[in-house]
Amino acid sequence: MNDTTDSPLDDDDYISKSQLKRDANAITDLGVELAQFTDAQIKSVPMSDSLFNAIMEYKRIRKHSALKRQRLYIGKLIRQDDWETIRDHIIKLKEPVLQNNARFKEMENWRDKMLTEGDQAVNAFIGEHHQADRQKLRQMVKNAIKEQEKSDTPVHTRKLFKYIREVLDFDI
Repeated sequence: MNDTTDSPLDDDDYISKSQLKRDANAITDLGVELAQFTDAQIKSVPMSDSLFNAIMEYKRIRKHSALKRQRLYIGKLIRQDDWETIRDHIIKLKEPVLQNNARFKEMENWRDKMLTEGDQAVNAFIGEHHQADRQKLRQMVKNAIKEQEKSDTPVHTRKLFKYIREVLDFDI
């Protein structure tokens, strides 16, 4: 017996119920993510007044069940609004934070590399950042290494990090 009725799974445009739920949750998460920014940053995002008010209310709520209801309400409002534009603005708001994190990680890597490799890393750093003072940098690395060997408070290690930050910020 050959049934010729089309199954919804045969359709190329078919989206499963699970996929629809995942998409709805992702859009709802945009609202929750937006609520973690400052009020001024939230105001800069183009959205409806009702969505803005719902996000501000979400920030004030402390009860778990009320937060959950408000989260779902925000998701509903975002789906009615232009959620793609909101997503793009959230990405733009997060961009400076991501850049700062990458910059901080670069500074940490240079410091750690200098403390483990010594002069080789100092020379590599000087090669990339010509304005850095080689003698000052070597002395700072030497003091920080001595400090680590004695298990002292990392005063010189912090000074080394601060100097690396000054040099890298000078490059910007």
